[in-house]
Amino acid sequence: MDAKKPWKYCYWLTQEHLLSLKARMQAQGVEIARAKQNPCEVMLAEIGYAEPATWPVICRFDAAPWYNASQHAGKYLVVSSQELDEPFQEYLETTIEPVEFNPPYMPSPEEQKKLSDDPVYQARQPNGWGAFPKEMGEAIVNGLGRVFGTKISNFEDLLCTWTAVHANFICPAYRSGEAFGNAPYSISDSVHMSTCCAEMFNLIDTGEKALLVRPCIGAVLVKALERDQFYLVRPVKN
Repeated sequence: MDAKKPWKYCYWLTQEHLLSLKARMQAQGVEIARAKQNPCEVMLAEIGYAEPATWPVICRFDAAPWYNASQHAGKYLVVSSQELDEPFQEYLETTIEPVEFNPPYMPSPEEQKKLSDDPVYQARQPNGWGAFPKEMGEAIVNGLGRVFGTKISNFEDLLCTWTAVHANFICPAYRSGEAFGNAPYSISDSVHMSTCCAEMFNLIDTGEKALLVRPCIGAVLVKALERDQFYLVRPVKN
C-alpha cells in the first residue's frame, strides 16, 4: 500500500478536549469550521468539527443510528488536513487518502441480498437504520433518478444495496487483494451508497487494518468527496 502522507486525519474528542483544541487553534489564528447539517462537511475545511447534534439534522435515519450505536456516541468528530499535536494524538481514529483502485468484482443484487442478510452483520446493524418514512424513501429514489438518471425500482432495493455495502466491511466477502492488504471495499457506486461516514470515521469499530471506501451520495452532494473515488481508510489503532 502507498505510504504517502494522509489527506485527512480524523479524531474523536470530548467536549472538553474540543474546547481546548479551539483555544489552541485560535491562538494560532485558526478557526475550526463547524459542520451545520451533514457531518461530512468537516472535510471541506482545513480543520472542521461535527457536534453530536449534527448527526440527525439530515441523516436521522441513516448516519445517526450508526453514530448513536458506536463507541463514539456523544463525542465530537474533528477532521484535519494536518496531524494534531499532543495531547490530541491519542484520539486519532482514522486517516484517509485517495487511491487508485479498481474493484476486482462487484456483486449482483442477489449477492448483495445475501450479504445484507448475513447474521454477523445483522447482529451489528443499529436500531433505526434505514427506517425512512415511506414518502421519504420514495423521494430519495425519485431524486436520484431525476438528478443522476439512475433507475431504481424502489427504496427497498436501494436500502438493500446500502446495507450490503456496510456488511462487506463488517463481515467481508469481497476483498481487494494483496496490493491493498486484502482490504474490504465498497461494493457499489456512490449514487447507490449511503453513510460512508460509518467507515470513514470508524463508527463500525472495525478490526481491519484498512478499508477501501467510496463516498456516499450525501458526501458527493455536499462536495466533501469525489464521486466514485476510492479512499484508503486506515483505522490507526488496529
